[in-house]
Amino acid sequence: MMRPTAWAVFAVGAIVGTALCRAEDPSELATRLEVVSKRHEGARERYHAELAGQTTEERQKPAIDRYRGEVRASTLEILEAVRAAPRDPAVVSALQFVIDTARTGPGDESRQALEILMDHAADPGMGVLCGRIFYFAVEPAAEELIRAVLRRAPRREDRGRACAVLADYLRHQARMVRRVREEPSRLGRYVDDARREVALKLIERTDPESRDREVEGLLERVIAEFADLKWDGDARTLGSIAEGELFAMRNLAVGKVAPEIVGEDHEGRTFRLSDFRGKVVLLTFSGNWCGPCVAYYPQERALIERLKSGAFAAVSVNTDQKVETLREAVARRDVTWRCWWDGPDGTSGPITTRWGVSSFPSAFVLDEAGVIRFKDVRGEEIDRAVDSLLAEAEKR
Repeated sequence: MMRPTAWAVFAVGAIVGTALCRAEDPSELATRLEVVSKRHEGARERYHAELAGQTTEERQKPAIDRYRGEVRASTLEILEAVRAAPRDPAVVSALQFVIDTARTGPGDESRQALEILMDHAADPGMGVLCGRIFYFAVEPAAEELIRAVLRRAPRREDRGRACAVLADYLRHQARMVRRVREEPSRLGRYVDDARREVALKLIERTDPESRDREVEGLLERVIAEFADLKWDGDARTLGSIAEGELFAMRNLAVGKVAPEIVGEDHEGRTFRLSDFRGKVVLLTFSGNWCGPCVAYYPQERALIERLKSGAFAAVSVNTDQKVETLREAVARRDVTWRCWWDGPDGTSGPITTRWGVSSFPSAFVLDEAGVIRFKDVRGEEIDRAVDSLLAEAEKR
């Protein structure tokens, strides 16, 4: 799951679109967009209501099929309206609606929207829009659009945001390529069936090392040219985010000694990562706001229980905005391991920012010497990584 604050701009798109539609003298396209948006909102509410209580795929299928049909009809209607009025002031908002609405659908409406947006790369606000298309990390059209905004946008704000997004976009690509090449079954973690073929082509032709080098250059450019800019909803500057991401690239690779972490737990007691030196350590970045993080809690509890007599420890950097949320999780015994609370800024806290973490949960497995031996592991991979290091330690 992506961080809720750095990408809070995603939620803004619908507001921006609605605001354009409610202008004092709305265009025909803006009026059409408002009508279709309201209709789509009703379809989505009906879809969720129909799914409630339907626990099998067979019983869910009618609602899913009906909703997909409604999504396709709405997005095709807006695409047709955009093509009829390509210079309308509401075009960008209309295409953003298509991207947001159709991103998980079986059709190629989102791809068409991205291609049309190339003609609007210099429009004000396109830097914000770039931050909303991370769903399409395997789509050439998305990468081309971000690069076009970085190259052509006259406004510094748009170029700076496009620069930061492109770095994150290419970093995600490099990580995906490495992971899927190691284990092809991981592909489903990154893309749905509709984008499987385009993802396989990307994986085949991409050199992750060259991506890494370009990412470093982009992050250095953010720091040099755009450091003072911010994302809406994020108190941090693009410069501080880029510094953390550069730090992660240069200091958090497998084989590096994990940097020290110093912070306070839910009771205000200070502790350090180095306190666990001599043990195999599972270090996670998570929070109770994050559904996938909470879904891993039972596995973490089971791992701790299974290895409670061995040289193993689990610790987390907690990214809840209120320490009371963490306290309640500890009191319920949902969380049975030591956590640093990273402060009221949540996923923008100092530890998380310093480590350049932008997706949750994130996991590192450290050996007895504090060396990072595994990263970006999930599910059964975590247990296998921990067990392998414990077995290795027993042989010494």
